[in-house]
Parts: sequence; C-alpha cells; structure tokens
Amino acid sequence: MAKYQIFTDSSCDLGTEIRKQYNIEYFYFGLVVDGVTYRADLDWKDYTQEEFYGWLSQGKKVKTTQVTMEEVMSRVRPCFEQGIDIIYIGCSGALTGSMNLFELAKRELMEEFPDRKMIGIDSLAASCTLGMMVIDASKKQQGGLSIEELEQWVYDNRFFYNQFATVDTLTYLRAAGRIKGLAAFFGNIVGVKPIFISDRKGNNLTVNKVKGTKASLNEIFEDVKNACVEGETEEIFIGQGMAMERAEALKKRVEDELHIKATIEWIGPIVGTTCGPGIIATFCRGKEVTRYEGDGEK
Repeated sequence: MAKYQIFTDSSCDLGTEIRKQYNIEYFYFGLVVDGVTYRADLDWKDYTQEEFYGWLSQGKKVKTTQVTMEEVMSRVRPCFEQGIDIIYIGCSGALTGSMNLFELAKRELMEEFPDRKMIGIDSLAASCTLGMMVIDASKKQQGGLSIEELEQWVYDNRFFYNQFATVDTLTYLRAAGRIKGLAAFFGNIVGVKPIFISDRKGNNLTVNKVKGTKASLNEIFEDVKNACVEGETEEIFIGQGMAMERAEALKKRVEDELHIKATIEWIGPIVGTTCGPGIIATFCRGKEVTRYEGDGEK
C-alpha cells in the first residue's frame, strides 16, 4: 500500500503539538491586514494570538483569502517526488472556494505525476469540527486504512461532528456574511447572543439566541452534552479567541459533570476573522447532524 499524507487547511484550528502528534499537514489560507499580507498561520509565528485579535478590536481592515493553486502545488509536489500520495480534507465549500483551487492544481500535478493519487474532500465543516475529523482520519490511517478507504470513511462520518458556538458581538458575523439565519433571530438587541452550529450543508447556521454571557455558556455546554454518544464521544474540544477564562470554566464543567476529557484550542485567524474576539465554542463527535437552513427553528 502506497504511503499517503493527510492535509487539511488553516481553518482546522489545531495547534502545533496536536498536529505533530497526528502527523497532519495543512495548506495556508491568506490573511490581509490593512493591505499587508500574512499567512493564516496556526503556529502564530508571524503574529501572536493577542496581536491578531487586537487588530480586530482596533478596527483594522482584516480579510481572509483562499488557499491558492501555488500553495497546493508547492506543498504537494515534494510529496509526489517522494512517492507519497495526498488526501486533503478541507474547509466547507459553503464557506470557501479553496477546494475548487485544489482541484485545478490537481489537474496540473496529475499530468506531471500520473502514477500518484491526489484526493480532495469537502468536509462541510470548519474550525475544530474539521480538526477533530482530521484527527480521527489520522487514527484511521494509522490503523491501516488505504487512501481510498479513508476517503470513504470521511464521507461516511463527516456528519457526526458537532459544533455549538457563540460570540460577544454580532459585528464580525454580519461583516463576514458567512452565517445563515442571523437576520431572522436578531435586530439590534443589546446583550442577545446567537448560538450557531455547522449544519448539514456546511453553513454556519444560527439555531437559537440567549441573553447574556452566562446563559450562552450554559447553552453551548448543554448542546454539546446532548450531542455526546456513549462509546463515540471520547473527547470534547473547546475553541476560544480571547476568552480563555470562559474556556477554562467550560473545560472544568465538561470534565467534572460529563467525565469526558476536554481540550482547549485557540480559534485561528480564519474563523477568528469571521467571529471576532470573544468567540467560544464546543465541539464533539457524537450524534448525526441533521439541521440545515430552512428546516425550522430550534
């Protein structure tokens, strides 16, 4: 069986150590801050977490750019030259067109390396929803699955990863325009916080609203609790962007009340740009995600 490398992208929100542990590589999205271009770096080498979220708080013009063909080709070609195939489990196509650019790069690379394999999969997810999926894919690879078997496993399992998130302000979500159902829940109500999920079509979908920070934390705890499945939910991830105290409180509650290991990760620059400082979310493998825009409110 040929060797293969799992790639994801900057939207997965997995830190340095956990990516090393599971031998996960990622393609870089881009980040443009007041006209200056950076890589959307999950190792935070070019800027710190505090600097990044500070740019948002200061009102700097921050935008993200897709994975480019050049990025894909420059990272895949060395693998192909070593006889290593590629499987890319990428950010939801409802949120980015990066998978389309991956496929364009694939056309060129496969002409040069016709004996290699290069598979791209739309995860229909982002952030630690995607990250947990990729970790589990790595475990399956280590368990002996071929690249084709792993591709099928991802398609069979991608709807069993759950996200429940809330934010401090609606400003960034409105500006990004990448969350469904927002207008139906809110006008300009002060103190009301959205609860949003990653839905079955790969969108961020608003499914509930609560008043105040304490209520929002309780809601995303209860939501992840209800999504857990005995024997399937082995760990809960907590993502945060400048909300570490709240993340630590959630971690303690998960471990004390649910007796499930909880891991805190920084929400990276791609999801962070969309959600802003104060983003906090819970993630788990568990019940099947069935919600999508237009199927009714919670």
